[in-house]
Amino acid sequence: IARESEQCINSFTPQGLANTAWAFAVVGAAHRGALVKAVSARAVEFGLPAFSGEQLRQLHSFFLSFELEASPSAELLAPIKLRDACRQAMVDEKPVRSSKLHKDVSSELMRMGIAHTNE
Repeated sequence: IARESEQCINSFTPQGLANTAWAFAVVGAAHRGALVKAVSARAVEFGLPAFSGEQLRQLHSFFLSFELEASPSAELLAPIKLRDACRQAMVDEKPVRSSKLHKDVSSELMRMGIAHTNE
C-alpha cells in the first residue's frame, strides 16, 4: 500500500495526503523513507496554507511516527519548516482532546495502579 501511495501521491488533495499519512502512522507503517519523502514533497508543493489545523496535526503524527520508528538520517526528514508548523498545530490545539485510545490506555493504567499524568 505504501508503494502504491508513493506512486499516486501527486493525485492527492491536501486532505487526502494528510489522511493517508495519518493512517500510516496509526497502523505503525510510517517507517518507509521513500513514503516520507513523497509526503514531504507533496506537502511542500501545496504550501502550509493549504492545510487545516487538523491536517497539520495528522501530518505531525506521521512525521513523528517516522522519526520514532526509523531513527532516520537528516536527509530523510521532512523540511524543518514543515515539521515545525505541524508540531505547532498540535501544540496550539484548543481545547485539548484526548482520543478514545488515549482514554482507554489511561483507564487501564489506573486500573493497574500505575501512576501517570493524563495529558
